[in-house]
Amino acid sequence: MVIGAGIIGVCVAAYLQRDGRDVTLIDHGEPGSGASSGNGGILSGSSIIPVGMPGIAAKVPGWLNDPEGPFTLRWSYLPKIAPWLIRLLQSATPAKVEAQAIALRGLLKSSLENYAPLVQDAGATHLVHQHGQLYLYASERSFRNDMRNTDIRRRNGVAIEDVIGSALREIEPDLGTSFTHARVVRANGHISDPRALVQAFAAHAVARGATLHQERVMGFEHNGARVNAVVTGNERHSASGVVVACGAWSKPLAEKLGDRVPLDTERGYNIVVKDPEKGPRLPTLYVDGNFGATPMDMGLRLVGTVELAGLDAPPNWQRADMLLKKGRALYPGLAPVDDASRITRWLGFRPSMPDSLPVIGTSSRFANAYYAFGHGHVGMCAGSTTGRVIADLIAGRTPCVPIEPFGPRRF
Repeated sequence: MVIGAGIIGVCVAAYLQRDGRDVTLIDHGEPGSGASSGNGGILSGSSIIPVGMPGIAAKVPGWLNDPEGPFTLRWSYLPKIAPWLIRLLQSATPAKVEAQAIALRGLLKSSLENYAPLVQDAGATHLVHQHGQLYLYASERSFRNDMRNTDIRRRNGVAIEDVIGSALREIEPDLGTSFTHARVVRANGHISDPRALVQAFAAHAVARGATLHQERVMGFEHNGARVNAVVTGNERHSASGVVVACGAWSKPLAEKLGDRVPLDTERGYNIVVKDPEKGPRLPTLYVDGNFGATPMDMGLRLVGTVELAGLDAPPNWQRADMLLKKGRALYPGLAPVDDASRITRWLGFRPSMPDSLPVIGTSSRFANAYYAFGHGHVGMCAGSTTGRVIADLIAGRTPCVPIEPFGPRRF
C-alpha cells in the first residue's frame, strides 16, 4: 500500500506495477492536490544546492526583517521549528554541502530518463518538455558571486553555459533590458501542468488494476516484525507492505513505524497569470530573488520563497501577490492584473528536511515498511527516480542510485 498520491506516491505505484505488483494508493486528498499541484514543474538535474549553505546564519536575520524577502517566519511557530533550524545551520558546512550535492545529483540527474517510460505508459508525453532552464542574475556582480554554486554543479557533471548580453536577449526577448547575465542548463526540462501529470499517472495506475482510497491514514497494525494493515479514519486495509510517501504529513506515520525524523514544512506560494502579455520562454530561476517563472499550459506560474509556519496557519496571500510584483520587474511587458479571472493564487506545503535530503529507505523496525518523503524543493524532479528506488528495494535489487545519504536514521 502506497500512502500518498502526490508525484512521489504515483511514481512509486507506477514502478511497482511495472514489476507486476498489486498496488493500493491512499491519500486524504485527490491525487495531485497537494504540493505536487502547485510547484514550479522544473525537472532540474542541477538543483543540487542545499538550502543550508555556508554563511546562511548571517543572511537569515536580514531575510526575516524583509517582508518581501525569500525567507520568512511566523514567530509563533519558532518554538516548534527551532530544532529544525538548528539542524539546518549544522548542515551548512562546506564538507556537508559537498556531500549533500553529490547525493542530490545522484537522485536527480536521471529524472527525465526515469520519467520516460511512465509518461509513455500514461499517455502524458504532451506534458513533459526538455527545452532547458535559465538561471538569471540581477547584475554581473551577482553572476560572479554565484560561482561557488556554479562550480558545485559543474563538479557534479552539470553542463552549464554562460549567457551574456545579446545572447541572453535572443533566448529571452521579454526580459527587462537591465538583465545581461544568465546561465543555461540545456539538459533540464519542465512539466507544463504538474497536477495533470500526477492525475494521469494515478488514472493509469487504476486502469492497470490499482485501488485508490481517499482516506486519512491514522496508523498501522503489525505482528512485531511486519506491518499487516493500514488503519484509516474509516476502516482497516490489509497490506503486504507499506510505503510512506505523503509529504508533509509523513512524520507521525514514520514515528509509528519506529523512526523519528526531523521533517518540517516550508510553505510555498505561487501565482498564475492566465494569458500573460509577456514572460519566459524557458523555465527561469531568478537567483537574486529566489523565485521561479515557468511557462505552463494554464499560464505563467511564478513560484518560490519560503515561509515557516507549519501546516495549520492561515495563508498570507501577500506572499503570492509579491511574486507577481517581482515577476513584473523581470518582464516589464507583463501588465498589472486587476481581472480576478486571470489570477490564481496557491499555497502548498513542501515536506523538508534540514539537510535538504529526502528520506528514502526502510523502516528500522518493520522489514516491509518503506519511506519516500521529505523532498523539499525537488519533489517533482526526484519523483521518477525515487519511485524506481523504492521498487528496487521492495524487489530486493540494488537501488539504481546510492541511498545511504537518504537513510531515515542519519540524524
